[in-house]
Amino acid sequence: MTAASQAAAGVERSEPAADRTAPTFEVFISHSHVDKTTADATCATLEQAGIRCWMAPRDIRPGDEWGAAIVNAIDHCRIMVLIFSSNANNSRQIRREVERAVHAGATIIPVRIEDIAPTEAMAYFMSTVHWLDAMTAPLDRHLQVLTESIKALLQAQALHAGRAGERDIHEATTATNDALPERGKNSMFQEIMNFSYQRTTKQAVGWYLMYLLISVVLGFAVGEIAGSVAQSTTEAANIGLIAEQLAAILYHIALGVLLMWHRAKSASSVLLVLASIVLAIVAGGLAGLIPLAVLSRRAVAGSARIHPTRVGFVLAVR
Repeated sequence: MTAASQAAAGVERSEPAADRTAPTFEVFISHSHVDKTTADATCATLEQAGIRCWMAPRDIRPGDEWGAAIVNAIDHCRIMVLIFSSNANNSRQIRREVERAVHAGATIIPVRIEDIAPTEAMAYFMSTVHWLDAMTAPLDRHLQVLTESIKALLQAQALHAGRAGERDIHEATTATNDALPERGKNSMFQEIMNFSYQRTTKQAVGWYLMYLLISVVLGFAVGEIAGSVAQSTTEAANIGLIAEQLAAILYHIALGVLLMWHRAKSASSVLLVLASIVLAIVAGGLAGLIPLAVLSRRAVAGSARIHPTRVGFVLAVR
């Protein structure tokens, strides 16, 4: 169990809300209630590093009005960490929180846990900020990057605490841009060896081309090795062809299993794997890899949920 998960397990037992007044924290964590587990892990990691956080409902004191408590916390925060998912993307409450943070002059750091584009309303407020992509396991690695980025930002803000107005805001924003990693480009060959990665159409094409090349090299090597034991050229060609077909079948089965392992075991996904094997027998890897490329575009099962015993993405059914 990682340190972040240990703290996440006990995040509800941390400092009482009554003692956590607005000026005693630096980071406001905005999240959909569906993504609470990810938000808890984020909060735990930051607070273990000494970065104090405010998060609903943990820090709403008994008797406080919900909306007023959130508005007050946002107005006093220095940084807003937005757990960005499809749930947050479609939440009017999250949009109101982001808008409030922008107007309050807080620095917004979206942590993207799903490969989706923001709605027009969200993009309006976040078009100029840097993103932290945290879509691949382990989550705790991304949270450590987030922690170091926030530490650097808070230090930069502290250096200019005595300065007022737009110059201070500009320098703090510049520090954020330097501290945060560049948002990952949508490269065709991104995460090419990661079978628990949900690909875009362009990335699925890149995956297909890469594994087609591997299948050609593998089939040729197996065919040459098998044909070398034959007594004649004709026999060598026949043995080599059979060996290549067997290798192609095993190759497609292995790829299919690796892709299916991290995705929902639905009937359509199983049919894609079976279609890949049949096409590999009939037409070779050129056609057999097409269904697997399509399968690589399927969502990873339970993406962005956290395993109860560790910080990271659960790769089985969730």
